[in-house]
Amino acid sequence: MYLSTVSTLRFRFFAASVVCGLTVFATGSPASASPESDAKDLFARGRDLRSANDCGSAAPLFRKAWQVYPQGLGSLRNLAECEEQLGHFASSRRAWLDLKRALITAPNDAKYEGWDKDAEEAAARLKPKVAAFVVDVYVKSPEGESLANESTGVEILVNGESVGTTLVGTPLERDPGTYRIRAQMADAQPVEQTVAVSAGDNPHVTMRLTVTPKPAPVVATEDHSTRRTVGWIVAGVGAAALVGSGVTFLVRQGALSDVDERCSERRNCPDDLRGTVDTGKTMSTLTSILLPVGVVGVGAGLALVFTSGSSSSSARSGKPTEAEKPARTVRVAPALGGLSVSGSF
Repeated sequence: MYLSTVSTLRFRFFAASVVCGLTVFATGSPASASPESDAKDLFARGRDLRSANDCGSAAPLFRKAWQVYPQGLGSLRNLAECEEQLGHFASSRRAWLDLKRALITAPNDAKYEGWDKDAEEAAARLKPKVAAFVVDVYVKSPEGESLANESTGVEILVNGESVGTTLVGTPLERDPGTYRIRAQMADAQPVEQTVAVSAGDNPHVTMRLTVTPKPAPVVATEDHSTRRTVGWIVAGVGAAALVGSGVTFLVRQGALSDVDERCSERRNCPDDLRGTVDTGKTMSTLTSILLPVGVVGVGAGLALVFTSGSSSSSARSGKPTEAEKPARTVRVAPALGGLSVSGSF
């Protein structure tokens, strides 16, 4: 009996726990609100404010409700009526025209009957109360001057508010007043102009933008005169080394001739020839050093001279610069009776 009572109590406790958990889960995960329900809430708050003769606070709610749920045309009509009551005739006319266009694709609903006629009459009634101006923008570039269009990227701002790039040259409806118009585009200094308009006015505002070409990049040029001077110096040193090698070679040959005359077999030579032999060895060593130094010096110096053309004069004349010409090569080598110089220019 005792065990049966305990089991019953445990079962009842478990059942109560399950019911409570399901209740919490159901109430803790409410369905997210849909755009339509949000729009209805905004519309209801706007209607309450309008009923209290507070269209200034109601108009933003009606506009927001229409943006959230465009199918709710009642919000758009209340917005148009509130804007007209506030004296915002241009905004009211735009809202009436939006309503007229929306009714073309709206479902056939009895509550919208006659609204298209109301919208058309309201737009016509408000037209004389609004002003309009057309902004014509001319773009001047090195290629010439042309009237801007939506493909040129010109942006129009009216009192700091951008109206985009597609409304250049089209009427912009506004309430009577003073407006600061700004035209701007890439690579051009923006221009501004102020225009005052009254009801029914339709002036043309002409503005000009001048495109400033981007400056060409500055390219560092080499100092060719310095390169040419260094080339002549190096070639001169090389030439002097070649002359020196020739002199030492002749001295060596003279010493060798003296030794051959007095000691042809190079054995048991007189002691007084030792100085001549030493002189010949020294001259031979100097010749082997001066000759390659001279060849390299002359070759490198002439290469510097021949490849140091004036890039500035080539740029002015339209001719290719030295860097664009085929490379010049110079080859200097010893030959029978002197030096052999060859190359391509």
